[in-house]
Amino acid sequence: MSEVTGDLAGYVQAEVTSARALLSPLLDVFRIDVVEDAGRLRFRSRGAASMPAHAVEVLADVEDAPLWTETRGHDSDFAAEVVIGSYNPALDYEQASARSRRTRTGSQRVLSYDLPAVLAEETALAAAEAAVRDQWISRRSLSLALSPAEIGLQPGDVIRLPEVAGTFIVSRLEEGDTRRIEARQNAAWTPSAPIDDSGQPAGGGPASDGFAPLLHLLDLPRFTSGAGESFARAAGLCRPWQRILLSSSSTTEGYALRAALERPARIGRLTQALAAGTVSGRFDRQSVLELELFFGGLSSAAAQAVLAGENRLALRAANGAWEILAFAEAEEIAPNRWRLGSLLRGLAGTEDAMASGAMVAAPVVLLDEAVVPLGLTAEERGRSLNWLAEGTTASVGRVGPIAFAGGLRAQTPLAPVHLRARRGDAGIAMSWVRRGRIEADDWDAAEIALDEAEEGYRIDILDGSSVLRTADVTAPRFLYDEALELADFGELQTSLAIRIRQKGRAVPLGLPAQAMFSL
Repeated sequence: MSEVTGDLAGYVQAEVTSARALLSPLLDVFRIDVVEDAGRLRFRSRGAASMPAHAVEVLADVEDAPLWTETRGHDSDFAAEVVIGSYNPALDYEQASARSRRTRTGSQRVLSYDLPAVLAEETALAAAEAAVRDQWISRRSLSLALSPAEIGLQPGDVIRLPEVAGTFIVSRLEEGDTRRIEARQNAAWTPSAPIDDSGQPAGGGPASDGFAPLLHLLDLPRFTSGAGESFARAAGLCRPWQRILLSSSSTTEGYALRAALERPARIGRLTQALAAGTVSGRFDRQSVLELELFFGGLSSAAAQAVLAGENRLALRAANGAWEILAFAEAEEIAPNRWRLGSLLRGLAGTEDAMASGAMVAAPVVLLDEAVVPLGLTAEERGRSLNWLAEGTTASVGRVGPIAFAGGLRAQTPLAPVHLRARRGDAGIAMSWVRRGRIEADDWDAAEIALDEAEEGYRIDILDGSSVLRTADVTAPRFLYDEALELADFGELQTSLAIRIRQKGRAVPLGLPAQAMFSL
């Protein structure tokens, strides 16, 4: 069975050249390793390295030398972006290019391949994404020595060391008193199976030419700068990939173009349930999130980069809202299956979603440039519109209409924090701290900006699930005097449950903060 995989429709040899010069760019783009084995050249796709890794348990102990060393290349030595030029059969074989996502790094290098090859758009795009991911993963390399009797390992094999995270491909082997091995880190890139519009991988066989995208319309909180209505966003993926146009109408006719999805989104689903979180905005080193990703890959990031906004994703919680999370650690535990750790949960005021947790198969969307605003106006915020998704290739298809109302979550006041209550001579004095969605991270200001035209809050006095009294105030404090308490309960209480919501303009009442106090 061939160890090489890839989808190459045609290749042009315009001049006399060597086989090495002809094959070299193809080997780079399709990530194919060439090793000499018993006097013959063996070609193996790097994705085939998803086979079980050989555990190296015994190393050669060389005097005055470490058992193994690990090195990591500098960021400036690697490209932040890969561009592949080819001939597109869907465009009458005109020249076209596919560009990977830009890696967030200090490097400005762009790695370009100009192939005289016929590649479908989705093939070129997947190859570009795989190439930029592969070179960044392979920055880590190992050097170690084995006994000369350990002859089972050959270049191209996959190894792992018990003390070192990750798997590595043997890239070089030197024979001598010991077998010196050099290996670079690898994480298998296996293209996902075709998917249908429910997000389920389709059965065996090639991807259909029909248009059946996986589409998510998301009503997101304000997790970065921008107008409130711009956080109604869309993410889409189809196989084979084609540009997706989104149109909307308030009725069932007269659809107007609103947005275009230029890139496939990194969409996935949970493979195990995620428990409710308890702490928002601080790294959770204990919990992990496991998911299947239908397209693309993930990578770890430094804690400071994550705190600055990298590795954000949206997860649909059990209550139907989207929780905004971030992760610092990403490990591919099987082809297209990932385990994420060092989580930041409940970001952008999504503690309500965090408290609900998420079920198996809950959708996950990486929040990158592939997730685009729907183009709502302020007047359309919160209105239910019908949406159509249309393909743009020769086999044009259409999905919809899909009813969706967005733009409200980003305008919803956040739940107050630091609720306090203390009984005094005049009654129970309550206080809390207001939060903001817009420019609320200014550490130099004495007070954060007020999101709404006027400050206001609604306080509910609770008895179990029943509301005994409601009061509206214009400052973050309220006095529940003894006369009101006696009228509501008939006697002074030793504990009290309250719910506080900030008033808004676009959304009348914000997210609730609820607490039980011992008095």
